[in-house]
Amino acid sequence: MLDTTHREKYTWTAYYHDSTELNQNDGTGIKTYHDIDRTRLAAFGIKYDGELIYRVFLEPGQKLIYRRRSTGNVSNDSSKLPVDNELILVGTQQNIKGFNVQNIAYIDVATGLIQHAGRWVGGEPTLTLGERNGQ
Repeated sequence: MLDTTHREKYTWTAYYHDSTELNQNDGTGIKTYHDIDRTRLAAFGIKYDGELIYRVFLEPGQKLIYRRRSTGNVSNDSSKLPVDNELILVGTQQNIKGFNVQNIAYIDVATGLIQHAGRWVGGEPTLTLGERNGQ
C-alpha cells in the first residue's frame, strides 16, 4: 500500500505570466485544480517535498492537463482509502488542424519515475512488442 503521507509530499505550483505563483498548499489552505487561473498560466510544476521535479511550459493555444490516478482503489475519494500506487499526469493538450495533440508526463508516486507519452492511454505507458524486440 502507498502511504498517504508519501502521496501528500507531491504538490503542484501554477506559474503565471506576471511572475506570480499559486501553490497547492500555500499555508492558508489547500488550493484545488479549479483555483488555477488558466488565462494567465505560463507553466505548471510538480514538487516533491517542496523541491521542483517537473515543469511544463504552456504555449499559446495549449491547455493544461493535470490528473492524479490511483490504482487499487475504486472510491472517488482516494485520500481516505489505501491505494496500491498513484500516477500524476501532467502535460498539455491542443487542437491542431482538427487533431487532438497531447503530451503527458506520467509521474509514479511510489518510485518518482517520470515517463513521457504522447497521450493518455488509460494507465502507465507500456512498450509494444516491436519496441521490446528493438524493432
